[in-house]
Amino acid sequence: MNTIEIIHNPFIVETQFLISGQPPAEGCKLSSYKESRLQVWIEKLFDELSQLFNGDNNFEVTFRGVESDYLDVVDAAKVAMGKGMQVTLQFIEADPAEERLTRIRELMEEAKLHPEFEHFIRENADVSQSFEEAFNKDFDVYVVATMSSGKSTLINAMLGQDLLPAANEATTATIARITDNALMGQRFAAQRVTNDHRVAENSDNVSLEVLQAWNNLPDTMRIDIEGKIHAIQDRDSVRLVLTDTPGPNNSQDAKHQLKTMSFIQDSQRNPLILYVLNASQLGTNDDKNLLGLVAETMRKGGKQSKDRFIFVINKMDVFDPEKGEDLPSVLARVKNYLVENGIFNPLIYPVSANLTRLLRKPQHLHSRKERGELNSMMDMFGEEPSMNLLQYMPITERVKRSLQEKKLPEIVLSSGLPAVEAMIDEYIDKYNFPHRVKRAYDAMIKAIAVGLNETQLIEQLDQDEKTLAHINEEILALELRQEQGFDTQAYKDKIAREGKVLPRATEDELATLENASGKYLRSVSERFIGEVEPRIAEMRVKEVEEELQFQYRKLINAYEAVFITSQQVIRDDLQAEYQRYIVDLFKDCQHLKLPILDSLQKAAGDISFNLTIKSDEVQTKRVVIDRYEVSDSSWYNPFSWGSTRTVYKYGEEKSVDLAKLWNPRSTRINTEFARLVVAARTEIDNGKTVLIDQFMAFMGREFETKFNELIDSLKEKMTDRDVRKQALEEARELQAWINQFKEKLDETLAV
Repeated sequence: MNTIEIIHNPFIVETQFLISGQPPAEGCKLSSYKESRLQVWIEKLFDELSQLFNGDNNFEVTFRGVESDYLDVVDAAKVAMGKGMQVTLQFIEADPAEERLTRIRELMEEAKLHPEFEHFIRENADVSQSFEEAFNKDFDVYVVATMSSGKSTLINAMLGQDLLPAANEATTATIARITDNALMGQRFAAQRVTNDHRVAENSDNVSLEVLQAWNNLPDTMRIDIEGKIHAIQDRDSVRLVLTDTPGPNNSQDAKHQLKTMSFIQDSQRNPLILYVLNASQLGTNDDKNLLGLVAETMRKGGKQSKDRFIFVINKMDVFDPEKGEDLPSVLARVKNYLVENGIFNPLIYPVSANLTRLLRKPQHLHSRKERGELNSMMDMFGEEPSMNLLQYMPITERVKRSLQEKKLPEIVLSSGLPAVEAMIDEYIDKYNFPHRVKRAYDAMIKAIAVGLNETQLIEQLDQDEKTLAHINEEILALELRQEQGFDTQAYKDKIAREGKVLPRATEDELATLENASGKYLRSVSERFIGEVEPRIAEMRVKEVEEELQFQYRKLINAYEAVFITSQQVIRDDLQAEYQRYIVDLFKDCQHLKLPILDSLQKAAGDISFNLTIKSDEVQTKRVVIDRYEVSDSSWYNPFSWGSTRTVYKYGEEKSVDLAKLWNPRSTRINTEFARLVVAARTEIDNGKTVLIDQFMAFMGREFETKFNELIDSLKEKMTDRDVRKQALEEARELQAWINQFKEKLDETLAV
C-alpha cells in the first residue's frame, strides 16, 4: 500500500505532498503542483501517482484541507477506481472559508482601532482596493441562453414569482441584473439605466408589465432589480447577483451581446455561468457560436474553468416516458451535442423550470391554464420514477446533504432546479470564498509590511551621537542624490522613450490574437469555392455574416482582456523601474504606491459587413438540368437493335461563383479586422502613455513630497534626543502589536 498525504491550503494556494512520510523529490511531477490550485491538477493526480509507483496502483490517501476541495479528491479517486486502481481516502477537515473570512473581517475592525496601523491601511490605495474587493459581498451568476430555452421561466422560478417576461419568442432585449435582498419579502424594486448611465425610471414595487415596457425601450442599457431570490442560501458574507443576459442574436444593441460574451470570456473573475439549453430543440447556429466560445474558455483553465459552466437542460417536462421517450437517451443526446461542440465532460443538469415555477408560485395566482399544467406535471413527475430529474445530476455529497437539510417535498426535488441552486452555493464555497480570503489576507499583509518597515526605520535611530552624526551626513548626501537623480530631464526622457515599446508579454498576447484571427479568416475563405445555387449562396453568406459578427465581438473582448493585463504588466515594469532607481537612495520607502489607473472603457460599437448578394453576381449560362436514354436502333440495321443513346435536355439555371462573390468581401472583412488590431494596439499604447505620464507625475510630486517629509522627520529625531526617545518607544510598541496581530492573521489561513 502506497501512502500519500496531501495538505492543501486553498487560501495561500499551497500544497504539501508526503509520500510514505517523505516529501517528493524536486524533479517529481508532484513538486510542480506545490503552488497550484487543487482544481488545476487533481484530475491528473492518480495517473501521476501510477507512473510514480511504476504501475503499483494501491493508494492510501490522507487529505487535509477544506471539504469542497476534498470532494474533488473523492471524484478523482472514483475515476481512478474506474480504471482499476485501489484507493482508500481519509479526510482531516479544516475550517471552512466563510468562517475565515469572518475572522479576517473582525481583525480588520481591530486594526482600524489602532490609529497608527489604520493609517497604513488608509494611505495605501492597493490595500484599500483589495479590502474593498474581498469584502464586497456580490457574487455574479450569469444566465446565458439562445431563443426559446425557457431562460426567463427559469429565472422566475428562482425568484419565486413571475417577474420577467416569458414567451416562446425573443423576450430579453437588454440586461437585467437581480440582486438578492431577503428583506424585500415578496416585493421587487427596480430602476431603468439608460445608455448614458442615467437612471431614467424607478419603481419600489415593479411589475412584469413595467419591466416588459422598459425592456422594449431602445435606450435601455440595463435594468437593476432588487428582491429575494428564492431558495438561495442566505449568508452574511455573500449576496447573489443574478444577471439575465440577452441571447446571442437577440438584442437591440450589439453592446449587449458584447457584454454577454464578455461574461463567458472572463477568466479573471471566473463568474458562474448557467447555460440554458432547450432539451427538445438543439443545434441552432446561435448555440454553435456561443458554445464554441464556452468550449474555448473551458480549455484555458483547470477544473474551475469547467465547474463555472453549468449546463441547465430545460423543458424536460415535454418528454413523456409512457410514449417511449427515454430520458437517459435524451440526456445522452444532449451530452453528445455538447461534445460535438468541443465541450467534454460537461456538467449537465436536467430541469423543469416551469414545474418549479408553478410549485413556488402562490396557488391563488395560478391561471386556469397553469392549474392544468401543474396537475399534469405533478401526475407525471410524481408517478413516473424516471421523471425524478435529481437522479441524472452529477451532484456532490455535500449538495445532497444540503438538499436533505432543506426538507423539500419530493416533487420539488424532482423538478431539478433546487439542485442547480445548491450547486451555486457549492461554487461560492469552493472558489469565491477562498479567493476573497486570500485578497483580504494579502491586503492586511501589505499593510503590516508597511508598518514594520516604518518601525524598523525608527529603530535604526537607536545609536550613539557619533553614529547619528554620520547618518545625518548620509542624509545630506541622499538629498543631493535625489535632486540629481529624479529631477533631471534626461531621466524623464529615458522613461518616456522606453515607454514607447510594449512589454514582451503584451506583444506575445497580441501576436497570438492576430495569428488566430488570420487563421480564422483564411478558414472562412475556404468555404467559398466552386459554384452553387443563389439560394445556397445566400444561406452561406448569412451564416458567415453572423459568425463574423460573433468572432469580431469575441476579438474585441479578447483585446479588452489584453489591455487589462498589459496595464498590470506595465505597472509592474514601472514599479521595478522605480525601485531600481531609488533602492540606493531610500530602501525603506518601497511601500510608496503608484497610482491605480483606470482600465480601458472602450466603447465597442457594432460593425456591419453588409454581406448581401448583388444582382450582378448572379450569372446565367447553359447547364444540363436533366438527362435520359432513348433507343438508337433502326429497322434497317439489325446490329443496332437494343442500343441506346443519351439525349441531353437543356435549360437555364442561375448560379453563383462563390470565389468571385467572396473575394471583394474578403478584402473588406480583412480590412475591418485589421482596423480592430490597429485600434486595439493604439488603445494599449495610449494606456501605457497614461501610466507613464502618471508615473512621471508621481516622481515629480508625490515621491518628492513623501521623500522630503521622511527626511525632515528623521532629522528631527536625530537632533532632538527627547523626540527620538519617544519615537523609539512608540515604534517598538507598535512593532510588538503588529507582530502579535500578524500571528493572529496567519492563524486564519492555516490548515
